[in-house]
Amino acid sequence: MRWHSWRSVAEISVDPVAVPIHMSWAQSTTPLEAIERALYALADQLSGAVNDGGHDWEVLIHPRSTSANRDGLAHQMRQEVTDHTLRLRIAERTDPIRNLVFALAFSRSPQSGGAPDAPQVTSAP
Repeated sequence: MRWHSWRSVAEISVDPVAVPIHMSWAQSTTPLEAIERALYALADQLSGAVNDGGHDWEVLIHPRSTSANRDGLAHQMRQEVTDHTLRLRIAERTDPIRNLVFALAFSRSPQSGGAPDAPQVTSAP
């Protein structure tokens, strides 16, 4: 036989960690990768899930600690998303220049047969 213990609604408390923080970013201005990188950067403090809400990225953030400052975590998340969005934009804009620099550097390497005036390393007999 099972005994059930019933508690009144007044006795039930909601664990603040169990209630996620809802955040959203416009898909037109924020790449998904920026949100994923931000979640990874804050993984020691929170976990999260991203859903495609049509025009927005909907994010549910779950603090890892019951003593977490929820407003502070939301602020940190906004900062991280902004930071990673800017980093991705800069990388996208500078990608052709970076590729040119690498191509030039590798074209002059001794292994590629370039730069005949480059010093050659030889072993002594």
